[in-house]
Amino acid sequence: MAPADVSVAEPEPMVELESMEDLLNEPGGAMQGISRGDVIEGLVVGVDPDELLIDIGLKSEGVVPQRELWDSRSEEPKPEFSVGDVAFVYVVRPEGDGPAVLSVRRAAQEKVWHATEELFENGTIIESTVQEYNKGGVLVDVGPRGFVPLSQLTSLRRGPADETEEELNAKLSELVGKMIYVKIIELDRRRNRLILSERVAEREMRAQRREVLLDELQVGQVRKGLVSNICSFGAFIDLGGADGLAHISELSWSRVESPEEILRPGEEVDVYVLALDRVDKKIALSMRRATTDPWADLTTRFQEHEVVPGTVTKLAPFGAFVRLADGVEGLAHSSDLGNAALHMVNEGDIGQFRILSIDAQRRRIRLTPVEIYPPPEEEYDEPEVEGELAAVAEGPDEDVLAASDGLDDAVAAASDDAEDAVPAESDDEDAAIATESDDVDATIEASDETTSGS
Repeated sequence: MAPADVSVAEPEPMVELESMEDLLNEPGGAMQGISRGDVIEGLVVGVDPDELLIDIGLKSEGVVPQRELWDSRSEEPKPEFSVGDVAFVYVVRPEGDGPAVLSVRRAAQEKVWHATEELFENGTIIESTVQEYNKGGVLVDVGPRGFVPLSQLTSLRRGPADETEEELNAKLSELVGKMIYVKIIELDRRRNRLILSERVAEREMRAQRREVLLDELQVGQVRKGLVSNICSFGAFIDLGGADGLAHISELSWSRVESPEEILRPGEEVDVYVLALDRVDKKIALSMRRATTDPWADLTTRFQEHEVVPGTVTKLAPFGAFVRLADGVEGLAHSSDLGNAALHMVNEGDIGQFRILSIDAQRRRIRLTPVEIYPPPEEEYDEPEVEGELAAVAEGPDEDVLAASDGLDDAVAAASDDAEDAVPAESDDEDAAIATESDDVDATIEASDETTSGS
């Protein structure tokens, strides 16, 4: 996923508090009130192997010792100066019994810290590189070096609670050299303390991307997304900067008891933009509407009075729901099953059903059973047991077969006049039963209860 466009922060030169010309123009032509910690501009008047002589407007030149010229631990090259060059210096010790002691390297550090303070005050998101790691987090270069604690790292793949230190260090080592986006959350120049957060930066960048995405999205679009979270009432889909909610009723044309049945976190899916609320920044999505409606060509696949295979998916007091194909369910009403027969039907049973009527517009199919039988049992490898054969299974008893044939004849005969024989109360139940694959528009209000999860 590409990060949002952010301006990469670069350390900026510190504002020059006083220039050499300003100092020389002061009364007496000399600087007044120089103290430790000041960063000022000076003129190089002498270059020796062990020190620099800098004119900062005092009675005598200030001295920059070799150790204050350059930090050997720094990746920056050692600076080279010539007589007449202008240099910014940090006052380590003002003029007193001896010449003032100055530092070029500390002046550079101060300018970097000054720029870093501006980044902190402005809330700027910084692009940085991981340089090192320790057991508490990683060190990044943002001008001065800063620390990102483990709790503020989102690039780190966290393991189980019993993860060993060696396993954690192996994961941290993979981050060295990697570019990450961070934001300063704590800065204490006096203690040389700089704490950053990748988590906060990512959250703010995500909020920026959400605004852009909400402007781009239109109801009716089909887009790709990643499953970011699954809950009992649906799934949250990341569209590349913002999460939308696909309600459980919009996950599939078929009945879905739990989203975990068909989805896994991180899975890529196609989704249909169902509704947008740009004020509350909520997005309602549908997975099933991104696919072909199985009822669209129903009449070309099924005909009235046709006998088709089906599976009982759910039982209700008024009948049994039967799946005929993915996303297509019909109802075998209790008046067609018979009260006694209804008690003999179980969820998961498979069989042959006759289609009594089809109402594709209202998504209703009425069925009557021709033959129902339980699903085949799972096959298991029989244990190898030595011994004699005890018995041989016989076929069904003839009386049972005869009774079964009689039941089939009765059901078939009843089905011929089934449409006229349905009790009047079935019409009252029609809106509540029919099939649970009716269109149930997922509304944005469905996501109200998931604000924290989103």
